[in-house]
Amino acid sequence: RKSRVDIRLPYKQWYQRRVRGEKKATCVYNACQKHGLMDLAASVGKVMAAKARQSGNLGLSLIWSLQAKDLLSVTSISEEILDSYIETGGFSNLEFLDQLGSNKLLSNRLLFLGKYREFHNLIKMGEYRSAADLLVSLVESNMGPPRFQITLLLDSLPLINGGLCGDKVVMTSGQTHALMKALEDMQIKKLLKESDTQKVETIRLALVTNLASSFLDEPW
Repeated sequence: RKSRVDIRLPYKQWYQRRVRGEKKATCVYNACQKHGLMDLAASVGKVMAAKARQSGNLGLSLIWSLQAKDLLSVTSISEEILDSYIETGGFSNLEFLDQLGSNKLLSNRLLFLGKYREFHNLIKMGEYRSAADLLVSLVESNMGPPRFQITLLLDSLPLINGGLCGDKVVMTSGQTHALMKALEDMQIKKLLKESDTQKVETIRLALVTNLASSFLDEPW
């Protein structure tokens, strides 16, 4: 029976010299895991995460960082994915987020990213009230990057004032107040850009209008 030392050297050399693609890296990673070489497995994960990130495949980079338990990279990549969303208005190749389960708890940013994707899934399914509940909780949690708050507030617009929900009021007065406070906090903390002026006015007007509608809709 070979000792752990006998096993480590061949795998380490193979990893250093021959890992080129995803399949080989996965084989090396699994072999390291099988033989208890956790540090080496983490090294494989970090190398592959860096390669995927350099090639622009943030989803794959995030998967490898999770396997390597590299929490700093997980947080950093999650933020980069959110920044990409701000620029492009969409996600790509992030279906794996739906299967992460408790792994989302490894990083607040990753948890936020997973919940934000869940919000969009609820919108697609027409679960508007649940989407509104989740959106407000994300705004109040402050788990996301501070610069992302304006994006969350913009996401509230289709849920109010005759948007996706027609004349139906799905956001309560309390929830509307929470979003108005978040907008005020962003202004106080000077987190808004000059280019956000029109967005702020649009959000404020929509929230004020929804506040009036919610008061009329709620029982006294």
